[in-house]
Amino acid sequence: MKNLFVILFLMQILLAKAQEKNLNKNSIQTVIGAIDKRDVNCLSEIKRAKVDFKNHEVFYELIPEGYLDNDYDRHYPHLIKLLQEKRIDFCETYDFDSCWSSDDENRYLLVTNCYCKTSNELLNLKYGKNFTKNIERTADSLYVLSRIDIPFEYSNGVDDYCKIYPKAVDFLDQKIQIQKDFFSFFVFPEKFIQSDDKRDFFAKAKFTINRDNSVSNILVKIEFKDKKNEHFHDLIVGQITEFIKHADWQAAVSNGIKVNSNFDINFYNQSKHRSNAKHTYPSY
Repeated sequence: MKNLFVILFLMQILLAKAQEKNLNKNSIQTVIGAIDKRDVNCLSEIKRAKVDFKNHEVFYELIPEGYLDNDYDRHYPHLIKLLQEKRIDFCETYDFDSCWSSDDENRYLLVTNCYCKTSNELLNLKYGKNFTKNIERTADSLYVLSRIDIPFEYSNGVDDYCKIYPKAVDFLDQKIQIQKDFFSFFVFPEKFIQSDDKRDFFAKAKFTINRDNSVSNILVKIEFKDKKNEHFHDLIVGQITEFIKHADWQAAVSNGIKVNSNFDINFYNQSKHRSNAKHTYPSY
């Protein structure tokens, strides 16, 4: 039985190597990289794009299939202007997933949007390596700077996984860590009526984290499970406000540029407890 497994394993290795060899045999290098020479449609598009490029330079924004970010085109006005300065036209198109075809021997990959990809690569060859990426980055920087005093809504509009609370382990852990830190020294007012259930109060806080790491525009709205506790409104809102003022926030960044950002978080106690901590706030 052991020998049978060895034989099957060796056969799989040989088959994989045979397929790799066949792939290399059919592979051809082009301006957009290696493609299969049986992909005649892509080869035809590459050829046509090269001819057209001599008379008409176009930058193609390739939107990945299923793209959901509503803010993806925020830099377009600046990008179009930068391209126009070089007499390059702009066009937006969707880049559908590549598909597979097959002949009598093997399956092979069909590349999509070869015409558009060729046009972009020809721009890179003419104007410098990574020209298309760099001009988009520049356009987005111009967009951010054009509205530098207008707060972005966190976490939309800022760099992916941008942390504004350094004490958190990672981006997704931030609000959990903020809650933990707040309730580590939160004190229920004397005679506050606590229940056996969770969430004696539910507070919604929204504020702006500024480019200098300070905070402003703090707004806290609170609801109490027991209406008799409503006269403690100012005391609890005061504790939340002081925590927000003294926490160690870090400005969000958009395209690597520090920006003002609006942040919101809910505060609610997880279980019945009464802290013995003094009504003071730590120095963060």
